[in-house]
Amino acid sequence: NYLSVRKRRRTESMKSILNEQRRSSIAAAAVTILLGLILVWWPSGSVRLLCMLLGFAVFVTGVIYLLGWISRRREGYPIVFLLPGVVLCAIGVWLMTSPESVVVLIQYIFGAILIFHGIVDLQGAVALMKQSWSRWWLDLALGAVTVALGALVLINPFGTFATLIMLIGLALIFDGVSDLYIIWRLSRAFRQAERDLDDDRSDW
Repeated sequence: NYLSVRKRRRTESMKSILNEQRRSSIAAAAVTILLGLILVWWPSGSVRLLCMLLGFAVFVTGVIYLLGWISRRREGYPIVFLLPGVVLCAIGVWLMTSPESVVVLIQYIFGAILIFHGIVDLQGAVALMKQSWSRWWLDLALGAVTVALGALVLINPFGTFATLIMLIGLALIFDGVSDLYIIWRLSRAFRQAERDLDDDRSDW
């Protein structure tokens, strides 16, 4: 019937979201957390080396997103999901090849990355809301906090470079941990959707 078909479509939509998140965001979140820990632990280290390491981490994250899209393209996955990977790869190459010229822009680069990532999280929360999953507002709040942290990095009210680096590190740690939580939430939601679909099939 109509309701069963609608539930099946909702399940397939959630499965698509979950697969994409699993293939890209888990690894990206791990890299983000590691990067944040390095920044917090070693804020006064070599800025040039730091920029190169950051560039490499951002580039790897971009590649992860690209591979996630490539693995899904035959299923008609929207090309718009290729954009985050392209942007992150470009930023990573820039950081690695021109670390000296990037130092003065580091707060703007990472502020923009955090805001961009927060917007992606907000989109995921909206998707959960449309699927009528419980506590979607919590995912929305996490995305909003990530956006706010990105804005704080852009403003940099603390003044000193070392404090700014620590702020960026803490923001990246929060971003990575919140991403892992969102993945866990999506996994639980998908498993529940699969159980509901199995119940519908047994009713047939």
